[in-house]
Amino acid sequence: MFKLLKEYRYYCTIAFFVFIPILSLNTRSKESVQFNYFDHIIVFVSAPIQSLITYSINKAALFFQNYIFLVNTHENLSIVTLENRKLLNVIHNYQEIEAENKRLRELMQLQNKIEEEKIIAQVIAKDVSAEFRSIRINKGTKAGIERGMPVLTHEGIVGKVLRTTPYYSDIITILDNLSAVDAMIQRTRARGILEGATDFYCILKYALRTDDIEVGDVLISTGLDSIYPKGLPLGTVTKTYKKSYGVTQDVEIKPSVNFSKLEEVFVILKPDVKIL
Repeated sequence: MFKLLKEYRYYCTIAFFVFIPILSLNTRSKESVQFNYFDHIIVFVSAPIQSLITYSINKAALFFQNYIFLVNTHENLSIVTLENRKLLNVIHNYQEIEAENKRLRELMQLQNKIEEEKIIAQVIAKDVSAEFRSIRINKGTKAGIERGMPVLTHEGIVGKVLRTTPYYSDIITILDNLSAVDAMIQRTRARGILEGATDFYCILKYALRTDDIEVGDVLISTGLDSIYPKGLPLGTVTKTYKKSYGVTQDVEIKPSVNFSKLEEVFVILKPDVKIL
C-alpha cells in the first residue's frame, strides 16, 4: 500500500488539492444543520489550507500593489524634482535680472548728473597679475572710446582707459600703483595725490602734515587733473601715517568702489566734463 502511494505520490497530491476544494465547496452549499461527520472532517482539513491560500494571495496582491505604487511614486518624484529645478532656475534668472536692473538704475542716477556723453559697458575680465590692476570692458573705439577717458560707476571713480581695440578696452584702476588722481578730503579740502597700493586700498600722498585728516573722512576728486570730474567719491580714510620728520603725511584710503563685485561701468566719452 505504502509502496503504491509512494509510486503515485505525485498524482495523489494533485488529486488531494483538487478534491479538497470540491468538497469544501460542497460543504459550503449546505446548511450547517446538514453537515454530517464527513463534512466536518473535510471542513477541518480544508479550512486551514484555504486560509493559507487566501493569505498568500492577499499578500502577493498587496506586494504588487505597493510595488506599482512605489514605481509610480518614484516616477512622480522624478517629474516633481525636474519641475522644481526648472522653477529654481527661473527664480535665479529673475533674481539676476533684478540685481542687474538695480545696478543699472544706480548708474543712471549718476549719469543724469553728468552733462557729457557717456556709454555703459560690461566688465568681461580682470588682470590677475601682481604687477597690474586693470579690467577689460566690452566696448572699444567702435563705440567712441579713446585712451585716457575716465571710467566711473555709481559708487565712484574706477579708473581711466589705458588702451583700446575696436571692440574692447583695458582700464587701469585706481588700485594700480601707476594710477594718480588729484584728490581732496571733502570735509577739510586738504589735497593730495591718490595712488594705488594693493588690491584693497590706496595711499593719499603729499598731504601736508598739518592738514586735518581723520579716519572716516571721505576723499573726492578735485577735477584738476583734467581727467576725472570734480566731486566724485574716491574712498574713505582708514589710517593716517605721520612720521617724526618731514612736511607731509600718508593716508590709507579704502576705495568707494567694490572692485571684487564690479560688473558694469560707464565711460565718459569726453574728458572735459562738468558735474551738474
